[in-house]
Amino acid sequence: MCSVSSNKTIKVRRAEPKDIVNIAKLLKGGWRQQTLQFAPIDDACGYRWILSILEQGFVVVADLNGRIVGTASAEPYRPNWSRKWLMDMSFLYVLPSFRRDGIAEKLIQAVTNFADKHGAGLTFGIETMDKPLIKDRLLKIAGWTYAGGNFLRPPKEDGRKQDNNRNEHDAAEPAT
Repeated sequence: MCSVSSNKTIKVRRAEPKDIVNIAKLLKGGWRQQTLQFAPIDDACGYRWILSILEQGFVVVADLNGRIVGTASAEPYRPNWSRKWLMDMSFLYVLPSFRRDGIAEKLIQAVTNFADKHGAGLTFGIETMDKPLIKDRLLKIAGWTYAGGNFLRPPKEDGRKQDNNRNEHDAAEPAT
């Protein structure tokens, strides 16, 4: 449990199917905070995804008197190049107003305990988009190693070649 104030206690607990809609709303709200949007959210797909993790893996929530203020998950996966199964922390999100209360660490610890209980390694692919300091804060958590990240090339919007490294003058000339 985390204490926020004298009359508010946040309980970190395993999620239940009834939490799916609230988890999806929380994750969708977090996704909207990003300045770079690369995959539009479909509510039905999101609900199915969270339900599949509930069925096959582990989802934990930070519950403040019935209000979910944070969530994290562990979902089993096997890399294509290996026979070994791992757990992937598919999502971790805490509302900004609760981030200084140690909730993220408690959620990560719950997911880590679940993976350890099942003898599985744990991966976590972060998509911090325009907030690289989040990655740096997460690296300070004991036992984690940064193994790389993702690059994104958004789809072409108007059919023209995208090259963010060229200025307008260069845009009139063909790339060589």
